[in-house]
Amino acid sequence: MDLFAGLGEIDHAVYVIVMGSFLAAVCNAVFSNGGAMIILAITSTVLPVAAIVPIHSTLLIGSTTSRAIIFRHFIDWRIAGPFLVGSALAVAIAARIYVELPESIIAAAIGVVMLVAIWLPEIPWRPKLRHPWAIVGFIHSFFSTLFAYGALLHAVILHTGLRRKAVVATMAASLTGMGFFKIAGYAWHGFDYSPYLQIIVFSIIAAFIGTWIGRLLIERISETLFRRVFRLLVTVMALRMLYVAFAGAGGA
Repeated sequence: MDLFAGLGEIDHAVYVIVMGSFLAAVCNAVFSNGGAMIILAITSTVLPVAAIVPIHSTLLIGSTTSRAIIFRHFIDWRIAGPFLVGSALAVAIAARIYVELPESIIAAAIGVVMLVAIWLPEIPWRPKLRHPWAIVGFIHSFFSTLFAYGALLHAVILHTGLRRKAVVATMAASLTGMGFFKIAGYAWHGFDYSPYLQIIVFSIIAAFIGTWIGRLLIERISETLFRRVFRLLVTVMALRMLYVAFAGAGGA
């Protein structure tokens, strides 16, 4: 039996996607960031356009779930809980309109917000809002549902004073819940995951292995290096989004 039967033209890319999921999980386990961009870059070159965003969400589930399990004792539910409340509402709205909004405008806005947020002086983040993490969850999940990455959580969590394991764990719990919300939302609005189930299963297995290896590496990386790389990766993500925005506007 062909292990990847039914995937048609993307048969040749299955191994690349699975390896990408492995590398993304290692990167996320160590730096809590960057893995989404690895997967997005790979899927955008080998999957049908309509499948990129929904499949991107499923491929990340393995990485985020494994991190949430492995680092579960470090999860800060004061952040993750409200984040998921805002996330559920955002996905319910955005899943209906994710293919209709002008991507260039949204991408430019996110890129600017990310750059401003990640390069602010590192002071304790205590916004005078009643439910700040629910708002972060809504904004992050809304953009993530539309364009595969939101990144607001990545930018603001660095200013909370959490140590790196707590950052990794709290982001993992938040993004795992968001991922399941997104999968349900896309499926509800008609996306068929069945042709991609084998890719998803093997990618999730690869992600668990990658997270385990990343867990070993995180002990060898200093807090200072962790934060520098984290900031660098968020900056790269922001610049890429600005490039996508202006490239899209130029081609319109």
